[in-house]
Formats: sequence, C-alpha cells, structure tokens
Amino acid sequence: MNLESPSEPTREELIALIKAQAAEIAALKARIAELERRLGLNSSNSGKPPSSDGLKKPPSGDELARTVGQAVGRAERS
Repeated sequence: MNLESPSEPTREELIALIKAQAAEIAALKARIAELERRLGLNSSNSGKPPSSDGLKKPPSGDELARTVGQAVGRAERS
C-alpha cells in the first residue's frame, strides 16, 4: 500500500474531518435537545394558546379518578 497515494487523505485532513464532524454532532445534539424541549410544551406550561394543544384533551380530575378506580375494581374482582 502506497501511503503517498493521492486518493488517500493525509493525517491532517483526517484530523480536520474529525473536528468538523465533532462540531456538527455537537450542533445536532443541541438541536435535538431544543426540539425535545419544544415537543413537551403545551398550553399549560407555555404561552401557547389552548387551540394549539391538538384534539386530544388531557383527562380531567374526575375522569382520571374514575379510570383509576375502574382499574382497581377489575383487579379486586380477579
């Protein structure tokens, strides 16, 4: 194998490539973190209007208690 082949990158070029890739990875990680943070926002924990929450409504206190009570009731009958 000829180390002086023009088709193979030099050590300096490889180091520069690794540094560029590391910088891009860091930028992408920051973007992912920001998108995940935004994904968790809704009208109750941000300034967004309730209409932006989508069609699925979170269960109210009564609905949640009824669902939990039904699950407990089924478990006791078994």
